[in-house]
Order: sequence, then structure tokens, then C-alpha cells
Amino acid sequence: MIDAYTGYAPTLVGLTLLVAVMASLAGFCLALRVRLSQGLSQRLWWAGGSLVMGLGMWSTHFIGSRATLVMAGLPRELLPTLISLVFGVLTSALALAIIQTRWLSACKLVLGGSVMGIGIALMHYIGISALHVGGPMSYDPLLFMLSIVIAVNGSMGALWLSFRLKPEEGRKITLWKTGSGALVMGMAISGMVYTAIAAVEFPHQGVALQIGSTMPDRLAFTIAFAAIGIMLIVLVLSIYDAHLTSSNARLAASLRKANFELKALVSCDPLTRLPNRLLLEERLDALLTQGEAGKEFAVFFVDLDRFKTINDSLGHHSGDELIQQVASRLKVAVRNSDMLARVGGDEFMIVSAENTDKASSATIAKRIVSSLSKAFQIDDNLVRITTSVGISRYPADGVEKHALMIHADAAMYSAKDAGRNTFKFFEPGMNSVTEKRARLESRLRDAIDNDALTLAYQPKVNVVTGEITGVEALLRWHDAELGHVPPDEVIPVAEETGLILQIGEWVLKTACQQSMDWHAQGYPLLKMAVNLSAIQLNNRNFMEVVRRVLSQTQLPAQYLELELTESAIMQNPDRASMILRRLRKLGITLSIDDFGTGYSNLSQLKRFPINCLKIDRSFTSGVNSDAQDAAIVKAVVAMAHSLNLEVVAEGIETQEQLAFIREIKGQQYQGYLCSKALSSEDFQAFLKERFPINA
Repeated sequence: MIDAYTGYAPTLVGLTLLVAVMASLAGFCLALRVRLSQGLSQRLWWAGGSLVMGLGMWSTHFIGSRATLVMAGLPRELLPTLISLVFGVLTSALALAIIQTRWLSACKLVLGGSVMGIGIALMHYIGISALHVGGPMSYDPLLFMLSIVIAVNGSMGALWLSFRLKPEEGRKITLWKTGSGALVMGMAISGMVYTAIAAVEFPHQGVALQIGSTMPDRLAFTIAFAAIGIMLIVLVLSIYDAHLTSSNARLAASLRKANFELKALVSCDPLTRLPNRLLLEERLDALLTQGEAGKEFAVFFVDLDRFKTINDSLGHHSGDELIQQVASRLKVAVRNSDMLARVGGDEFMIVSAENTDKASSATIAKRIVSSLSKAFQIDDNLVRITTSVGISRYPADGVEKHALMIHADAAMYSAKDAGRNTFKFFEPGMNSVTEKRARLESRLRDAIDNDALTLAYQPKVNVVTGEITGVEALLRWHDAELGHVPPDEVIPVAEETGLILQIGEWVLKTACQQSMDWHAQGYPLLKMAVNLSAIQLNNRNFMEVVRRVLSQTQLPAQYLELELTESAIMQNPDRASMILRRLRKLGITLSIDDFGTGYSNLSQLKRFPINCLKIDRSFTSGVNSDAQDAAIVKAVVAMAHSLNLEVVAEGIETQEQLAFIREIKGQQYQGYLCSKALSSEDFQAFLKERFPINA
């Protein structure tokens, strides 16, 4: 027998190592593609990778056997050669199949590495058996076993390193690991090939003539370069696919981030970062789904009273700042287990945690009302607001989401009707009030659009002479469906909806124009009094509106009187003082209407440039029968005189009441004793009776 180690062709040895390194590099890249791909893409990479890796390993065997001078010129049988190639492909397929699993246990590493190593050895030894050596072939036992050990350990090393490659570590780290690993694995494969070749012992007669007689042929170079070319193509494709996958991953990450931000925008209020109505309803749905256990919870509807006044007077920036501060206080007022959401411009809703009984709900509502009643510092302004809170409870007030929300809303409006700055639990019958309010708002909008509102006029009379000194314009509305709607129902709805600005400007313009129309017909020019809402007073455009109306109607400013309530000027005293001084500078008369029914804060009232106080009818009606009412009216008149203010007594219906006002030196009165409020036509007839010469 003769040892196969009788000499090697250095060029082919180098090609063997190069192909082995390329096959290892391709294997690692393909392993990553298989692990990172899914579905059809994964199956295609697995099938193609098996063929390419199998061809690479088989090429290493083939070139190695051609590099051995004793084997270079030996003929080969086709079938064993093809079987050898098939074993290479199957072994590669097994390797890539193992790599597809989520983790590599020690047992799987040993078992998979052993099967792969034996497969690689079989590929090589079946390929060696294809050679015609002219006799039986034998192997050196030690080298044979060593080649198996190298194959098995190399396979386990390849599997281990494949699972160690992590693209998320960074491109440089991944390339360094892949390159160094491919070099080590290539050397291991080459070592295995040449160890296996060295283990072969040929019969002396069959190969004696071949030793040193045959130089390496072109076939080895052809297979080497073909294999390298194919593996280069696969490497380029895998690198391109990796780049494409990375780009898609970045795009997917960007889309996920965008979707997350979009969801945040969809489910959160951008101003306060609180949950919005959508998220609140999801919480309600979740609680109602679990509600079969019968656990109580509550829904709170929180509305800021007269928020539009602040927003219109100080601007939207200040309004936003106020909303943010309100949200901060509400977070403190509710519990961590409760959900607070902003559901509208100045509207918030709260869904309490489970097991919240009526007493606990009342405690939360009290904290809300108390926390929001304290003044807010908005820029340089100290702003005070109140809030109305409505509460519905599950399951007492409803077992369905929308019913609970509607009932909380109805309870909130009941709190407003009760005087604001309070809370109410839902009670049967509140829905009808809410429905009536909604219907009233709808009809009011139609009335404005169709010019269905009217004014009535009530004269002001000199207490001593009985002369007509002025007239007050009063809003009237008779609706075809609702009938006569009193002002104390119209004004709150108009203020809540913001319609008061449009109505107020119409009233001001109509009243001023009416005064000029009567004067044009020959009647004396009478001072026209118009009631003013707090929302109008605090609106940033109010001065512009007044100037425009006076300019359009040509009414002299000294013949316009604006009447305000105490509560209207005390909502934002600093701004009210500034606006009232500007109005007074124009020559407009300013009156406090219904004096005594509001704050009655004399120390504050002296700050304002007021011309006149109007005593409410609730006091004047009892001056002849109630000593306390008489004392109050006397005190108000005395105080007004000390401040150089005129006094108008409202609600004078009898001569005795008029005599009392005359005795305490009140200057003017209004009431049925002279005339009720009249339509423009009837008031013109009233003027004709009073001023027949000018008629």
C-alpha cells in the first residue's frame, strides 16, 4: 500500500482554502437570511442556500483531491461523485434547518453538529470512493477518526457562531464576526479535507505510475472559479437582501413610531395630554364588560362656567393656559385609579374606579368644585371661574355607556340651573330639562337667523316731575313652537353657547337705531339703556363694537346707557375697570343693575366709574310692608348719594312705593305705575301721549 501524501499542488491548496472560506462566509450570510426571513422568502433562502453551501463544500473536497498529486489524474465514477454532491447539499439543508429554530440548546448543538460532521465526512469519503485506484482502498484509522472529529467540531462551531451573529449589534461588529468566523471555519474545513485525504492508503501497483506524472488540470480551476463565482453572486444577493431588509425594518420602525404618535394624537388631547373622549369610552366599555359582577362606579361631567368669557376677553392663549391649569388641578382632585379625560373645549369627564359608591362620588365632586373655585394666575391676570359637575352612577343610572354619559351631562345642566359652582347627581326627569335646553338652543339659533327676536321698551321716570328721562330696551322672544320664552331662560343658553355676542350686538344696534328713529319723528332724544352680559364686557372686541354701533346709528354717546350686574364686573375686576373707564371716557353712562342681589361689595364697586345704581324690585316691592326692605333701600340710596351716584328704583307699582322713593330722594323709577315694557309701536304711541306737541 502507498500513502496518499506524496505531494500537493500549492495553487490548488490555496484554492481549496479560498473556496472553503467563501463557502463558510456564504453559509453564515445565508444563515442570517434564513433566520431573519419569513414565509416563502425563508423557504427560498433555505433551498437556494442548501444548494450553494452544498456546492461550496463539495467543491472544497473536489479541489482538495485534485490538489493531491497522487489523486490528480485518477479517473472518477459519475454516480458516487453525484451522490457525494447530494450529501453536501443535504448536510447544508440540515444546517440551515437547525438555524431556523428560535434557540440552540446544548443537546441540539451536539446532535446537529454530529449529524452535520458525519454528513460532511460521508460527502468526502464517498467522493474519494469514486476514484479508480486499481485495487482496494484502505484508511489510516487514526487519521480517519481525526477527520471525523474535525468535521463534527467544525460543524458545531459553525452552528454556534451562526446563532451568535446578531445584526442589531451593528454592521461593523457583525462583519467582523462573520469574516473572522469564516476564516476559522474555512481553515477547519480545509484541514478536515486534507486530513481525510492523508488517511487514504492506495494499492502500490495502481498508483505508482501516477505519482509525479500528472500536473493539476484545468477541471479543478474551473470548478473552483465556478463555485467562487456562484458564492459571490449569492453573497451579493444576501448583502442586498440584508440592506433591503434593514431599510424595510427602518421604514417599519418609522411607521410603528408614526402609528404610535398617531394613536397618541387620536386618543389623547393635544393641549392637556389627557385622554380624550375615545379613550374614555374605551375605559367605560371595559368597565361595563366586567360589570356583570355589579361593582358600582360613577361618571362625572365637569363643565367650566362662563369659560367663553375668559377665552373671548383674554384671548385663546390665556384660555388654553386656563384649561391646562384646570387639568392640573383636576388630576390632583381625582384619584389615581380614576380616569380623567378632556372631551370638549371646557368640558372634562371622569370615570371612577370600581367600587365607588355615592358617598365617595360626592367626596370627589366636592374636591373638584373646591379646587376650581380658587383663583387662577393667567399671565398678569387673576382669573376666577366656577364649575358645574353632573354625576351618573352605574348601575343605578344606566347600564349602557351612552346612557351614563347623557345622564351625567343632564345632571351637569341641573347643577348650572341650581346656581353653578356645585354638583348634582342624576335624577329621573333631568333628561327632559336637557332636551328642553337643546331644543331651546336650536330654536334660538333659528330665531337669530330669521330675525325673530324683538325688543320691548320701558320708560324711566323722574321721581319728582314725572317726566320721561330715558328708556330701557328689553329682549323679547316669542317662538312659534315654544311660545313666549322669558329672558332669564334665553340669556343663560345664549351665554353658554356664545350666541350672546351676536344677540348683544343686535340689541345694542337695534336699540340705538330705534332711539334715533323716534327722535327723527320729532320726539325728544331719550337716553337708551341696554343690558350688558359679562361675556360682552370681557370680549376683546367690545369697544370696537360699541364705537361701530354709535357711528352707524349716529346716536350721541351721552344718550347711551349700559347696565351691568355686579357679578358681571366682578368676574374679572381689573379688565372690567379698564373697559368701563374707556366707555365712560366716550361719554356713555354706566349703571349697576339689580344692585343688592350680587356681590354687593362696596369696597370693590368704588373702583369702577359708575354713574347710577338700580335697586332691584325684590327690595322696592316691600318698602311699605317690610321694615327690613325699607332699611336696605334707604341705606343703598344714602350710600349712592355719598358716592355722587344717581338711584333708579325698579318695580314701582303703587303711589305709596313712589312716595317712599321720593322721600328718600331717589331720582328715577321704573315700573307698572308708569308703564310696562312696550313694543316699539306701542311705545311710540306712549310718547305721543306724553309729548303731543312734538308728535
